[in-house]
Amino acid sequence: MTDQAFTLRRRAWEANRNSHYISVSSGKGGVGKTNFTVNFACQLANLGKKVLVFDADLGLANVDIMLSLSVTATIKKYLEGRATIDDILKKNIYGFDVFPASSGFMELAHLSDEDFDKIFNIFITLDDRYDFIIFDTGAGISDAVVRFSSISDTIIVVTQPEPTAITDAYAFMKVIKQTYDIKLVNVVFNRVDDIQNSDNVFASLKNVASKFLSMDLRLLGHLRDDKNVRKAIRAQKPVSILDPKTAFSKDIQDCARRFIGAPVEKQKSANVYDLFKGVFK
Repeated sequence: MTDQAFTLRRRAWEANRNSHYISVSSGKGGVGKTNFTVNFACQLANLGKKVLVFDADLGLANVDIMLSLSVTATIKKYLEGRATIDDILKKNIYGFDVFPASSGFMELAHLSDEDFDKIFNIFITLDDRYDFIIFDTGAGISDAVVRFSSISDTIIVVTQPEPTAITDAYAFMKVIKQTYDIKLVNVVFNRVDDIQNSDNVFASLKNVASKFLSMDLRLLGHLRDDKNVRKAIRAQKPVSILDPKTAFSKDIQDCARRFIGAPVEKQKSANVYDLFKGVFK
């Protein structure tokens, strides 16, 4: 696919992109990354933004399951030339669009450069339709995860304030710094039951990242542990839509507002809003 016309289109896209690209990663699986992604997309859409969630866990799709989407045309079919971009695109799911991946195809975890060119063509084609394109990447530090991070304007790492999750989050940060010299990462702590402790964990992680990686970390928010999240996941609906008054829903609303520089009614961590005010407008 790397012909002259595509090369020119890609250069034009890289130089003058319309969408703001966000990569949501975790390092460790099971920390609530996909749940954060779909609820974050819901709230950005509620704030009037045009949003696409791209399931970047190409061989182990989760976004369609979380949203109870029926998927027939897949990214595998697209890469094989058997489906178009608009065949796959799912429109206006809870106010945002979804580009689903595939499930159970190991080869999608190890794509060739040609296949990545085909994937980049998706973004080139859809770029002027959205304010935000969010990559819900796979867990870990695979080549695919790191590549999606490399083309993103913003990287969000979802983790938990416990040792194994923090260790894996730091390992991910180390890889993207060494591979692409990424200097800024935004952190979200999920399943928080003690905000002060979570603040302390963030302060330690920020200090280590600055000292050993020369990387700056910003705290986007805390998501309180909330039993309603598990109910919503079982119902295959975003909790911020199913029950917008729960603790988690209020916290994710704050994350979205903070991200675009909108006022946050109740701050849960000192100076967080000041860090983000107007940065992503």
